[in-house]
Amino acid sequence: GRLLGMRSPLRLALCALVALTSCRTTTVATQNLDVVLSSTDNFRYRGATTDRWRDLLDAGLDAMRAVVSASNKPAEERNIPDPTDFALENLADLAASEQGGASWRHNEQVRVLARFAVHAPSVLCRERAVRELVVHAERLGLQEPFVPAASPATPAQLIEAVDGLLDALRGVSGRRIDDTTRADLEAAIGLVEELEVDVRGGARVLRALGPFLGGRLLPSDLRDRVRALSERVQARMVGEALHAAVRDRSEVVRAAGMSACIAVYGDAFLVEALFSLAALPGMPDWVEWEFRGHRLPAQPANTDDVHVAVAAAFEERGLPLAARRETARGVELRGLIALHLLMVATSDTRYTTHASQSAMRALSVLSGGELSTFRPEAWEAWWEEAAAELERQMQALEDE
Repeated sequence: GRLLGMRSPLRLALCALVALTSCRTTTVATQNLDVVLSSTDNFRYRGATTDRWRDLLDAGLDAMRAVVSASNKPAEERNIPDPTDFALENLADLAASEQGGASWRHNEQVRVLARFAVHAPSVLCRERAVRELVVHAERLGLQEPFVPAASPATPAQLIEAVDGLLDALRGVSGRRIDDTTRADLEAAIGLVEELEVDVRGGARVLRALGPFLGGRLLPSDLRDRVRALSERVQARMVGEALHAAVRDRSEVVRAAGMSACIAVYGDAFLVEALFSLAALPGMPDWVEWEFRGHRLPAQPANTDDVHVAVAAAFEERGLPLAARRETARGVELRGLIALHLLMVATSDTRYTTHASQSAMRALSVLSGGELSTFRPEAWEAWWEEAAAELERQMQALEDE
C-alpha cells in the first residue's frame, strides 16, 4: 500500500507531462525565446534553454519535484545548433499557448513577439512574429496610424522608472494596503506612462509587470490598474512592430507586414498600400490627404511578394467602401484603384509575372467578373471602355 501511495504522485505527474507534449506552454516558449535572442539582437548558439519537463517542474507539481531530485538545480546550458528553427518552433508554441490567465499570457506573448518582429536577425522569425501579432492588434483595438516616438526613453530613464514600479508593486503585494503605498504605486505607474517607450523599452516594462498579472499578489482593483498599463504598453509595441514590418529590409517581411496592416487597419491602409506600389503623378490632393496616414514608402517595382500580398487583398476584399460610393470622389477613387492595378498587370518590364497575374485576378473581382484572363492586351482594351464609363459617371455627377 505504501509503495502504491508513492507511485501515485509519479503516475499523476507523468500523466500531466503527457498532456503537455502537444505544445510548449507560455512559460517554456518565452524562456527559450528570451535565451536564443541576445540583448544585442543576435542569435545565441548556446544557452540555458528549457523543455516540457522543466516547465512541468516550474508549474508547481510538487509530486514530480519530490521524485526528480535534480529539479531545483539551475538550468544547464545546451547547444542550439539551428537558432532560427528553434525560435520558429517556440514562436508557434507561444502563439498557440493557452497557459495561464489571459492578461498574463497576452503580456508575455506581446513582449516576445513584438521584439522578434522588429529585432530578430532571421527573416523567417520576423515574418512569423508579425503574422502572430495581428490577433493582438485586433484585441487591443488598434485603429490609428502609428507615430514613432520623437525621443524614446533612454536606458537610464527606463531603469529608474521600472525599478520604481517594481518597488511599488512589491510594496502592495500580499499585504494590507494603506493610502501611502497606494499613492506610491499610482505615482510609479504614472512615471512609466509618461515615458515614450519603443519595443525594447516596452519589453522591459512588460517583463516587470508579468509576475503581478497572474495569481493574487495584488488586490483586484490594483491588478486592473496594472493590466491597463500593460495593455497600453502592448498597444504601443504592436503598433511599432507593424510600422516597422512594412519598412523592413526584407520583402518577405514587408509582404507579411502589408497583409497584417490590411487586416488591422482596413480599407484605408489597403488603398494606401496599393498607391505605394505603382506611383502615379498628379494624384488629387484629397487622395493624398485621406490615404497617406501611414506614410508608406514607395515600393520597388520588383518586390514580388509585396505586390502579390496587396493584390491578393483586393481579390479577397473587393472594392473598398469609399470606392463604391456613387459620389464624385467614389468614382474617382474607383478609377485610381483600377488604374494602379492595371499598371502592375500590363507592364511586363517593371513587375514580375506573379505580381502581374495577381493584379489581373484582383481586377477581375473589381470588374464584377467581366473579364478573367492573364492577357495584358485584353485588360488594356477593358480599361479603354471602363475609363470612358467612369468619365461618363463623373460628368453625370457634376451635372446634378
